[in-house]
Amino acid sequence: MIEFLKKRIKNVKMRQKMTSAFVAISVVPLLVMGFFAYFQTRSMLLSQEKSNIHDFAVQSALSMDGQIKIYNNLSDYIAYNQSVSNVISYEYKSEYEQYEQLVNVFDPMILGLKYFNDDINKLTIYAGRDIVKHDTTLAPVSEVEETDWYKRLPESTGIRWFVDKRVGSAVSVRTMPLLENLPKKSVLYISVNYDKLFEPFCHMSGEEYGVFVVDAEGNELFSYENIENEKDVLTLSDIGVGSEAGTKSIDSKYTVVREKSEFGWDIIVYRPNRVIRSSISSIILLVVAVTAVCIIVSVILSFVMVEVMVEDIQNLAKNMEEVEKGNMAITITSDAKDEIGELIRGFGNMITRINHLINEVYAGEVARKEAEMKALQAQINPHFLYNSLSLINWKAIDADQEDISRITLLLSRFYRTALNKGKNVISVREEISNVQSYIDLQRMMHDDSFKVEYDFSEEIMEYAMPNLILQPLIENAIDHGIDLKEGGEGVLTLKGYQEGEEFVLSVSDNGIGMTAEQAESILTENSKGYGVKNVQDRIRHFYGNEHGLKVESVVGKGTTITMRFPIKRM
Repeated sequence: MIEFLKKRIKNVKMRQKMTSAFVAISVVPLLVMGFFAYFQTRSMLLSQEKSNIHDFAVQSALSMDGQIKIYNNLSDYIAYNQSVSNVISYEYKSEYEQYEQLVNVFDPMILGLKYFNDDINKLTIYAGRDIVKHDTTLAPVSEVEETDWYKRLPESTGIRWFVDKRVGSAVSVRTMPLLENLPKKSVLYISVNYDKLFEPFCHMSGEEYGVFVVDAEGNELFSYENIENEKDVLTLSDIGVGSEAGTKSIDSKYTVVREKSEFGWDIIVYRPNRVIRSSISSIILLVVAVTAVCIIVSVILSFVMVEVMVEDIQNLAKNMEEVEKGNMAITITSDAKDEIGELIRGFGNMITRINHLINEVYAGEVARKEAEMKALQAQINPHFLYNSLSLINWKAIDADQEDISRITLLLSRFYRTALNKGKNVISVREEISNVQSYIDLQRMMHDDSFKVEYDFSEEIMEYAMPNLILQPLIENAIDHGIDLKEGGEGVLTLKGYQEGEEFVLSVSDNGIGMTAEQAESILTENSKGYGVKNVQDRIRHFYGNEHGLKVESVVGKGTTITMRFPIKRM
């Protein structure tokens, strides 16, 4: 009998023997594990669900408390900052002197804090004295003396939070201890993102639950519910306020967890018990379904694995054909220890090595392009800054302070946009604002000897482009076109419009123009200056060699430089 069975097994095709073995080895363990998982899961899920609700309440409260601590630490830092207090309390001789201190000392500190805390909506110091309002960061306290929160400020210098669920606002308010010598009480007002503050309560794992956040007086600061049946939604009066922390049940229909935040707020989380029971049933069914699916998948995989094992040679041939076509992205490997397996692994290692060498060459080329880009940016001529500073010095001696203020503000706005916090991409609107400042300064330097015409379509204003593109072209148009014009008023024209899937920018002047050879040379290495060549190289670096500048010029009539950019919003 045994010999008969051996003979029958030997006569069965290898594909069938391997399939039978794979199915037996995979299905039996899955069945055993499925039964074990079913009974264990059933006993654990109920207690785990309640523990999850409690953990969510604790973790959400800790997250909210941590965020409030950050805001409070920020409030302490500003309130006890001597530099900030000195700028506000100092008796200035002129508004310009005050403005200089605000720009050089006050703004970098306050705006820097807002920059690194983008969830702060408003940060304002209301000074207890008559002071000129400065942006949204400084104002006289008279603006808020009649507000409800100001009247409810504590006499101490402690921080008080005012949260209004109806309008979705969260405000931290305190008096400024270092400004008590001023005629009136000075106040630090910080408005933060209401949704961000209570965001941790909106991301509980699972479905159908509700949350309340209540202050010490029983006022509802925040609520959130994600429950399908409106009849299962509880109100704060249904739960009650002032209870001790812990887990309780309401009418055997709800599980309610109450926790206390560090700042005295009550965190209440509830979930209908039907949802918990439903979760248990669904997970148990899921265990059964997963076991069944795993068995089916195991059987299918057994057949697939057998087919793969006998088709290795065919797959190897197909991969070789793909490599011959130039497709180097294929991946092939084998765990087989026979000669076919060694051949497959050798071929796979060869492809991996070739791809590695290609990537090394590509990475080196990218690094070279980046180095060239940095070198191009380093070549920007700084003479405009020196000329502007020289003009400011002349105005300080020979003109009034209003001109100085105007020049200083224009120069500051130009370099703020030009530097762009180290970023290379800005919107068209920001680029136009930048060059308007530059042109205003140039017109002052030239005693308004030329006029400027702007013609920009509003639809392109929020499209993205590399920064500092237009300024070198405008400088070139003024220095080499309009300044050399003899007779007649110089005109500088800037245009921008959308054309198909691209938008177009152009800079034109009615200066002396140039020959076709000169127009071509300013875009090559033979150019005497760096400005226009830099712009050409930067555009091609961003968008490829198919993009760049187009120079059209007529001797005696002027020059137009046009560039096209693919549409991409900020």
